[in-house]
Amino acid sequence: MIRAKLLTLGTVAAAVLSLPALAEESDRGHPEHHGVQVAANDGHDHGQEAHDHGKDHGHEDKGHYDAKTFASVKEAWAFLGTATADAEKLAAEGKIEPIHELAEQIGAAVHTLEDKSDMVTGDAKTKLTAALKQLDKAADELHHSTEGKDADATALNLKKVKGLLPLIQGLYPAGAL
Repeated sequence: MIRAKLLTLGTVAAAVLSLPALAEESDRGHPEHHGVQVAANDGHDHGQEAHDHGKDHGHEDKGHYDAKTFASVKEAWAFLGTATADAEKLAAEGKIEPIHELAEQIGAAVHTLEDKSDMVTGDAKTKLTAALKQLDKAADELHHSTEGKDADATALNLKKVKGLLPLIQGLYPAGAL
């Protein structure tokens, strides 16, 4: 009798302990894990089978596209304006595939803003950090919706990206962008 109870308890414990692993496997690649929103480069862990964009998507052990770099905040900001306008035009034409590269490059521009926006200080810096984190997340969602060739999600995620730009612009001192 005791042995049967211990076996049952052990089985239940093993099942409960395996649930987070199963949930993580089923959620892999989605912007929400276990009810917690995550963004690119926010320190979330993809587990032992780490998500490598090059390997996961057949891009021969490298990122999807050559990494774009920006020398300054002004250069990154100008690119964001051009890239979102280009992406909107492509989306209107039903061309999702080219937006994929733009989404990755938008992410690179956001990282430049995160790294080089020393001219923003005080309360505006705190707000900028939060807004850039949202923009990074929106760019990541845009990237993933283009990978899935989901035109509706791509259009929605593009609106999220574009909608954050005026908020971010308003946090910079005049002439900084």
